[in-house]
Amino acid sequence: MSQDADAVDEDADAVNGDADDAIYFEDVEPGTVIDCGSTTVTESDVVEFAERFDPLPMHTDPDAAAEGRFGGLVASGYHTLSLSVRLLVEAVRRDRAVIAGLGIDDVRWHAPVRPGDEIRVVDEVLDTRPSESDPETGIIHESITVTNDADETVLTLENHELIERRERRDGGIERGDGSTESA
Repeated sequence: MSQDADAVDEDADAVNGDADDAIYFEDVEPGTVIDCGSTTVTESDVVEFAERFDPLPMHTDPDAAAEGRFGGLVASGYHTLSLSVRLLVEAVRRDRAVIAGLGIDDVRWHAPVRPGDEIRVVDEVLDTRPSESDPETGIIHESITVTNDADETVLTLENHELIERRERRDGGIERGDGSTESA
């Protein structure tokens, strides 16, 4: 089944926001910290996710989990990561002119997430740099920290994202040094 060009454009706008309002590479400043909000993890969500994607008893079976190392059900780390990405997209990426994710580094689960926990996501822009291979794009390097409602860090990771650069009115691309390159 194929989509027409208008439908594809509408889908892109729904993900990346209206192109007129998009946040481009030049708009993202290193050192920026964004609170991406929070979500509460429910027992049914923990079990449903794990049954589909990480079916270990500590995630799916409350009785078995109660006898285990954590003394009860805990969310899959991948579930915590997925919930975190959702908050990050809603708070940050939806408005950016994102092209693609380039990779995730140093993913660390520091503490278990339990049913009833409220997790909060904070995104910090560590660095930005123009792409060496494509002058129309830039790369954003971010640190993402997820905490629970007891202010314990439960997940950390670093993300690299490819983002569009703003075309200058004269048809050129603004370079990282402020000069303009013809498109």
